[in-house]
Amino acid sequence: MTDDDATNALLIKAGSLLLESSERLSYGAETDTDTVPHLLAEATRCYDAVARQLSADDAETAATVAVGRSTTAGLALQRCVLEELSCDWSWTDGDDGPWLGDMEEYDEDGLSEEFAARAVETARAALDADPGDPLVPLQLGHALCWSGDRDGAVAAYAEALRRDPGDHVARDSLAELGELGEDVPEEDDFDGTESPDRYAFALVREDARISNSEWSSIACVFGSVDAARRDADETLKSCDNGGFDPEDLPTMLKLTLEIHRPGQPITRFPAEPLDSSFLIDWSGLPEGEPLDPPLPPGRPVRIDGETCFHGALR
Repeated sequence: MTDDDATNALLIKAGSLLLESSERLSYGAETDTDTVPHLLAEATRCYDAVARQLSADDAETAATVAVGRSTTAGLALQRCVLEELSCDWSWTDGDDGPWLGDMEEYDEDGLSEEFAARAVETARAALDADPGDPLVPLQLGHALCWSGDRDGAVAAYAEALRRDPGDHVARDSLAELGELGEDVPEEDDFDGTESPDRYAFALVREDARISNSEWSSIACVFGSVDAARRDADETLKSCDNGGFDPEDLPTMLKLTLEIHRPGQPITRFPAEPLDSSFLIDWSGLPEGEPLDPPLPPGRPVRIDGETCFHGALR
């Protein structure tokens, strides 16, 4: 294994740890959230190990580390707010952030102060490391909003919307703060047909039935179609190992694939997921074709108002 391979493996491992942490926080009482601090600590060790080996001219990897550290700190703050303070607002599904100044109202003992300060510090460092990433200013906005810094939160959310005008969470957060001015692009101007991201990547979405009327959804991003297929195949293999009847799978699981290239129409397989089979037809896909410019290993992607983490190594 080369040094680059080892670095990439650490970054992808860190990304998968962030994914697991985010999932556990999203499902709350249904999962073991006590392990989240350990998962985040392991992700931090991965980022620190990469940072120690960084060359001075490797700005892209440095940016991935900075974004990862910001995301780690944001999840740590989120866990403190949800688990230790039991705040009654939704941060778990990504549909919104905290109300302005909730820290003062809900955290009389200051349990979240250190987490909030760390989230702000790492987000600002990541803003400098990657001036184009739309996830970081959103995370900064949430931390500042929780802390009660209205002006800072408004500026951060506005920057998130500038970087990704289709992010409804940033838009709704600005509206909640009364700052959705006329200079903000209309939501209808962004129909989601073209990828707004700066990198090319494959996105695999897994929709699983959890009740007669409800589905859970998770999306992971990959730097190649090959890696995306390995992930989809592992999902189907786990269903086989779980004893599911193959005939029942179409009613329980749907897999869809999206190919994103900067400024180009998003290619979806199946083209109409709701009307199609649960399986992805890989026969017409260029699995060996590189996606350019490739998504940096382990980099989370903020797209269409959703944070998508890098899939694990298979």
